[in-house]
Amino acid sequence: EGAAGKGKGRHEFEIVVGHGNIIRYMFCRALQLPPEAWLRLSTFNCSITYLVIKPNGNVSCRMMGDVGHLGYENTTFSMNKGFAW
Repeated sequence: EGAAGKGKGRHEFEIVVGHGNIIRYMFCRALQLPPEAWLRLSTFNCSITYLVIKPNGNVSCRMMGDVGHLGYENTTFSMNKGFAW
C-alpha cells in the first residue's frame, strides 16, 4: 500500500446539499460567527459553498455562494433570473 493506504496524503470530502438558509447558518457556525449573521448573507440557487476543516480544527472558507459553474441564464435567486434581484 502507498501513502494513501496509511492515511498520509489522503483527503476527505463531504458534500451537503440543502436549502440556502441551512447552508448560510452552518457557514456561520463553522466560522464561529454569531448565528444571526446568516440573515446578512445571500446565496444563489445551486451555488457552491466550500469550507476547509483542517485536522487541528481550524476552519476557512474557500468560497461561499459561488455560481461560476452556471451560465448567467441559469443563475436564479428567489424566483428571479440573473443578478438583477
